[in-house]
Amino acid sequence: MVKDNKSQVGCTKTAEDERQQQLQVHGPHQPEQRGKTGSRRLSLALIISLSTLCFSFSSVLTPVHAASPSSPLDSPSPGSPLQRQQHLSAPPPVTGSSHSQVKSSAGSNPSWRLPPKASSPQAQTFRKRKDSSEGSSSNGGSEAPLFALVKRHFPVAYHDHIQFKLQPGLVATNSASNVHDTFRISNTSGSSNNKKETLLIEGASLSALGAGLNYYLRNVCQVEMSWSGDRFDQIPAVPPKWTSSDNGPVVRASFVPWRYYMNVVTFGYSFAFWDWSRWERELDWMMLNGVNMALAMVGQEHIVRKFYTDQGLTTEDINEFLTGPAFMPWQRMGNIQGSWGFGNDTLYKNDWIDSQWELQGQIIRRMQEFNITAIMPSFNGFVPRALASKYPGTKFGQASEWAGMDPYTRVSFVPSTDPLFANLSKTFIELQTSMYGASGYLDAGHSTPSHHYLLDLYNELNPTCTLVACLQQTTSSVMKALKAADPDAIWVMQGWFLLNRGIWKQAQTKAFFDGIRETNQGRDAFVFDLYSDVAPLWNITEGFFGIDWGWSMLNNFGGGQALYGTLPTLLSEPFRGYHQPAKTMKGMGITMEGINNNEYLYQLILDLPWESVEATYPLAIKTSPLISKGVAPSPDLPPIATSQVPENGAVLLNQGPLDSQKHLDDFIRRRYGPNQTSDAVLQVWRTLSTTVWDIRSGQMSQSKSILDITPALDMKRDGFMSTHFWYDKPTVVNAWTQLIDSTQTEASKERRGHGVIQNAFQAIFTAAVTGGGTSNITKTAGGSQGTVTTLWTSFSNQIRDAYKNTVGQQQQKSTTSTATFAPITSSPSSPYTIVTRSDPAGSSQLPTEAELPLNVSSFRYDLVDVTREIMVAIVIPGLHREFVAAYRSKNLATTRSLGNGLLDAILDTDRILATHSHFMVGPWIRDARVSAKVVRKMTGNTTYIEGVEDTYADYLEYNARNQVTWWGPKGQAGLADYASKEWAGIVKEYYYPRWRIFVDRVVTAVQEGRSLNYTEYLANSLSAESYWEKEATCLGGGCLLQEEASTRKDRVEKYSVNAVGDTIETAQDLWDRWGQVALRLAQDPAANQ
Repeated sequence: MVKDNKSQVGCTKTAEDERQQQLQVHGPHQPEQRGKTGSRRLSLALIISLSTLCFSFSSVLTPVHAASPSSPLDSPSPGSPLQRQQHLSAPPPVTGSSHSQVKSSAGSNPSWRLPPKASSPQAQTFRKRKDSSEGSSSNGGSEAPLFALVKRHFPVAYHDHIQFKLQPGLVATNSASNVHDTFRISNTSGSSNNKKETLLIEGASLSALGAGLNYYLRNVCQVEMSWSGDRFDQIPAVPPKWTSSDNGPVVRASFVPWRYYMNVVTFGYSFAFWDWSRWERELDWMMLNGVNMALAMVGQEHIVRKFYTDQGLTTEDINEFLTGPAFMPWQRMGNIQGSWGFGNDTLYKNDWIDSQWELQGQIIRRMQEFNITAIMPSFNGFVPRALASKYPGTKFGQASEWAGMDPYTRVSFVPSTDPLFANLSKTFIELQTSMYGASGYLDAGHSTPSHHYLLDLYNELNPTCTLVACLQQTTSSVMKALKAADPDAIWVMQGWFLLNRGIWKQAQTKAFFDGIRETNQGRDAFVFDLYSDVAPLWNITEGFFGIDWGWSMLNNFGGGQALYGTLPTLLSEPFRGYHQPAKTMKGMGITMEGINNNEYLYQLILDLPWESVEATYPLAIKTSPLISKGVAPSPDLPPIATSQVPENGAVLLNQGPLDSQKHLDDFIRRRYGPNQTSDAVLQVWRTLSTTVWDIRSGQMSQSKSILDITPALDMKRDGFMSTHFWYDKPTVVNAWTQLIDSTQTEASKERRGHGVIQNAFQAIFTAAVTGGGTSNITKTAGGSQGTVTTLWTSFSNQIRDAYKNTVGQQQQKSTTSTATFAPITSSPSSPYTIVTRSDPAGSSQLPTEAELPLNVSSFRYDLVDVTREIMVAIVIPGLHREFVAAYRSKNLATTRSLGNGLLDAILDTDRILATHSHFMVGPWIRDARVSAKVVRKMTGNTTYIEGVEDTYADYLEYNARNQVTWWGPKGQAGLADYASKEWAGIVKEYYYPRWRIFVDRVVTAVQEGRSLNYTEYLANSLSAESYWEKEATCLGGGCLLQEEASTRKDRVEKYSVNAVGDTIETAQDLWDRWGQVALRLAQDPAANQ
């Protein structure tokens, strides 16, 4: 249990002369303290914990569609996590505060300020800060990084066809808003030496050139790079010519100067084990999407280690402070310290730090080449416990317990108001700069990796010092410390901590930013409004009281995979934020905790800055979901002047309003292939965009499937990461059916037959029982790993026999539409229902495989993803619901039958996931193991022995396994299952065993006429979990000693790194087996309770 420290320590100001004393002697000021956790991760306890966890972040997030622009931060805090849902309504209007209290946003630093319109000297200065050299029409010089990108990804024919030219003064003259990073695309007529026509992309910055290249690829070549794959192998062999309706150039520009990417924790949930080849691809993707700001967190422990070594700390002192590789983001933010589960890991941890520093060198050099602004680490005050002994005159503080993680929490910190903070901050930043230079990681144009520093004081840690004067003093001190270290420093922070409204009321929030505004009127800070898509802060803080900020989409927690989105909000609210009266929205970006989910929504957010504000804003506001909440729209803007007669040399933005349906349709066509995407497939995604991506229930996050969490009789969880899926389930099931139908070919029709065995569900599972009064589930002698003796074969054989005895004999052709699911019972004595399936409506001949996107990786990804959603959100919860009902009715045969069916559905889920590498645990474990690279040091003839390297790989594998399961030193507690993944391998080897134990114990309880013994069941389940946690594998080149590993009894090779089975055939098979079941369960009124 996390206790809430109700006491608050005031922070009295220290006299100036006392501040200047030696660091060991300080005035009588009270130290700042960092209090109890408000963990979004700890909120998972609402879903998975069997005991009540109390924590200080008990105030609730307010969804964007329920909030008023004038909502305050001082809404009352609920007394316990279970009361959070009582606070989902909009808080009362702000009182005692007005925008007039916020000073003008104008300031002396142009790096964050919106550049003036047109080609004024100020606008050009802004651009030259980002790209100081003038461009030329050649593919050398400052445009060379773009040319290198083209060579990495596209055929030779494109290498000379595309020309880049930097034009720092390029700006549209007919827009007051879209004035940043302008690009222009046109055809060139060739030269006297070369008559060949080429494509010319001009841009005000390298970011503009990248966005311009992507515009050509997407709109002319009809290809796109994405996380799940691309279609670059289908790019036209001959580069197509740029064409437009008026035969003129296309001009686009961004309405915000910054387009940013990443969340601090993405470096744990997604990037933890990436190598340079994966990072290089991601940086290319960023460049193509116009991203010009990103976190640069890799390898910082190399600097931290040297920093504390210089302070006199030992290797052991530092090792007790630093965490394992999969958990470093949370140590960096002061939430945890140290590592667990693997004994003495000092050697491995230091090897990891060395290799990550080398990787960071490659990353930062490429970011410099692309002119992507790197947001660097800084000193945020959290320190090793042992540092206190080096400064006996300093009164160190201790942060609160975080997420039930004792003894790995309660991190020591230096109060930011103490002179030691400024001293250490200056030392850290100077050391960081010197180490980048000494390692050769800075190019000729950079004396420092960046002037932008991430510094989060209270990430899920609440200050017990909440007096207004104290908070203002705290941030004022931090800002001055940064400026002392780097006069050009920009303080970047995540606004997440402000969602704890029980602490951060309006007065406290304003005081926090007032301290920052003491330096350069606040122009040297930037706030990521981390959760703008659901719980925005810009509209309840008067635009962060004049501090520059960015509109962000977070979307998922822990890298969750559920289909989820707030699409109407995404299409309207960024434009409202841009027109907030303080006019300090200077960026847009994606801040997901993990990637590889809901890809279209992330792409949309990266595209929106390039939409015309004048053309899109009026329509966006009229369709805003806030209108139905009684929020008055802002005044309409005049339309962009596209018909004016241009002055000589003028650059005009020729852009209409965003057409949201066309944007989605175009995305799908590029994703699957313009000639391979049918109208039926487009309709599938239109349907999904108005269901799974249009949450209107007020739910604050993605849903969490019961598959992922410890099984129980009652698995209903409300609030954060609810187990309720809010959308219209029959509509989503029908969309899945339509998607499956789109894959049907003559070959698959022959393979699948003319009819599909579906069911009168209770009968089919009753028939699957192969014994009188005993469970079909047995256990090995060890008791922790069960095996199924008759479940899979009995169920499958019953279906197979039924098919042979009915449709298989008659070879009956279908005459009904797939949408009607018309049942035909072939025999009065048959316990099965036969559902016949027709060819797609209106088609006399099915398409060939070549006419469909069946071999496109992104299509296969989406087919797996939608099928996964049906199984984990509808089928498995529905079967669990009926299984529990059978248990409570004490019907043994039905309980056993439904339990077997539930387990069968889980195995089928693993089967579809295994057909795509993005849904497999194998690559995650492989990447962890192969990253066990040692920076070799040799003394004479002595080097590291191979056995140590192999154990090092085991250490990294443990980190990878632990993060996606227990997330900590023990299971069934704290953050367990917070970062759960629906990946093949985890489903079969981790979730399935504990569900099998649960089903077995429930069936046994019914058989013996008693209630389920939860204590016994949970102990058995925990034993199975522990077995998986400690397992070590040898796969995909991940074992460094293949010969030795092949003889070891304690290693397994069960997790493939390549797809197993065919996605199309497996998805069709799952529909044949579960399609009608899914529809029936979706129509059950209990599914929406």
